[in-house]
Amino acid sequence: MKKYFLLLMASACISVADAQLIKQNEEQKKQADLDWYNCSFDKDGVYGAEVNKAYDFLKGKKIKKRPVVALIGSGMDIEHEDLKQAIWVNPKEKADGKDNDKNGLVDDINGWNFLGGKDGQVMEATMREGDREFLRLKDKYADYIFDGKNYNKVIDGKLTKVADPENIEEYNYYRNQVLPESPMAGTYSGWQLTDVLKAYADKFDQMMKERFPGKELTETEFGICYDPKAPRDSLSEVAFMMCAMGFGVYKTDKWETVYAGIRDGAQIELSKMEYEKKVERFGADGRKEIIGDNYLDINDNKYGNNVLLTVDAAIGTMEAGIIVAKRENGLGGNGIMDQAEIMTLRVAANGDPYLKDIALAIRYAVDHQADIIMLPVQNTLYPEDQKKWISEALEYAESKGVFCVTPAWEGAQDLAVETYYPNRWMTGKKELTNLMVVCSSDKNGNPSMNSNYGAKEVDLYAPGMEIYSTYTGDTYQSGTGLGLAAATTVGVAALIKAYYPHLTGTQIRNILLETVTSRKDAEVEKGIVVDGKPTQDLFLFGDLCLSGGIINAYQAVVAADKLAK
Repeated sequence: MKKYFLLLMASACISVADAQLIKQNEEQKKQADLDWYNCSFDKDGVYGAEVNKAYDFLKGKKIKKRPVVALIGSGMDIEHEDLKQAIWVNPKEKADGKDNDKNGLVDDINGWNFLGGKDGQVMEATMREGDREFLRLKDKYADYIFDGKNYNKVIDGKLTKVADPENIEEYNYYRNQVLPESPMAGTYSGWQLTDVLKAYADKFDQMMKERFPGKELTETEFGICYDPKAPRDSLSEVAFMMCAMGFGVYKTDKWETVYAGIRDGAQIELSKMEYEKKVERFGADGRKEIIGDNYLDINDNKYGNNVLLTVDAAIGTMEAGIIVAKRENGLGGNGIMDQAEIMTLRVAANGDPYLKDIALAIRYAVDHQADIIMLPVQNTLYPEDQKKWISEALEYAESKGVFCVTPAWEGAQDLAVETYYPNRWMTGKKELTNLMVVCSSDKNGNPSMNSNYGAKEVDLYAPGMEIYSTYTGDTYQSGTGLGLAAATTVGVAALIKAYYPHLTGTQIRNILLETVTSRKDAEVEKGIVVDGKPTQDLFLFGDLCLSGGIINAYQAVVAADKLAK
């Protein structure tokens, strides 16, 4: 079951799925209630990340660097009162309308917006990856109709056998991966099906007249014509079922009534109109007009602008607050590592990020000395060439010692069965050692009901539910979501990097895995998908993720301290 169907059950997702916002009660709350992710079970009775306990251990130790955290996502409010002290500044760039650091980007002072135009315009929505791929491959493969044995096309209103597609591998990619991910492709296939239905209805009519000559044909005769032992193709099976449903639709037992309704082509025209409406609504997102690049050319890379505060910046602002909000200033909650610096790289809006933007953002972060990178949420559809861009960018980050974190999708999917990207095995060469996949947990140490899971594919859980954090316009909100758990993980990694800067991304990942608050043997309830339908089941926590537990900053810094000696 693919992602866009699962959106219906992913209650914790907004847009690119990083946070569901809940208005905060105005009454004053205890600090532990505001930022419970900093707390510990033994002192506060919640399964936080034990950040406060980590700071107790670090008393007397000096911060050795301000780690740079690149947030690759939806932008943020860099002027927020609780964040502005922690905004990364490009040391080689000036706000003078010139490309001072000669990287091809003008005035990238605090980061970059890859969804921006030279005139200051920004993209506020992007197409779904499935729809982008459908439009790219439509002329090649969308008209093929496979019956389980032969390839067909509707030619002059008739279903006609044709030669196999020239590139079977690419056709199968379209059929098995693109089609389930593209609403436009699904609507186009529905239009095709009306033609198929008409073609087979003609065959059924002829068959019935030959078998029952001179007799009025009814639903009974139609049913008798079905021979389960006779060789039939998959299209015939579908068409027979839909014809049978026609008796109920038309409220008749007369075959001629059903046949006339199918034959007159009214449904074909309606399906065509539905497809055209989909294309008109979702067939373009303005990238060509606003940005003007070729999104399929990784070398066409000098585009975008420096507008970081956009209409969708609230999610990124919340994530940043968990990481760097000023500690003990009486505003909102305490950030995990307020001496870190946030580099903002906007690639996400309402819709799916372009993989080219993500790949270039990773390289920008590494080239500008980011220590930690937070990636957008995992996705199911990564076209092969573009997947290579991401893989190579992550390998580049790994070679430079950069730690990377990505949130798992909220689809209740077993990642041992359904493949989501990015993941540690996506390069096709060796396992990425610097990439961590995380899911959300709550105060009680329970996993998010709808999060994806995997005993090897998910690394750990982190506080990400009912989190109080910074919001746009110097405000604060509570939220629950995928990106918030990733932000908690990034914050802990930044804490380690600040005191132990020599540790690589690979070492940090290993430390975090080995120092979790173990919940391995705890039995927890978890949402799953069975035969395409959401349900629930009981799991041992250790079967949900590789570490079997929840991130623990205190144990992590203790381990880092030992490693440093």
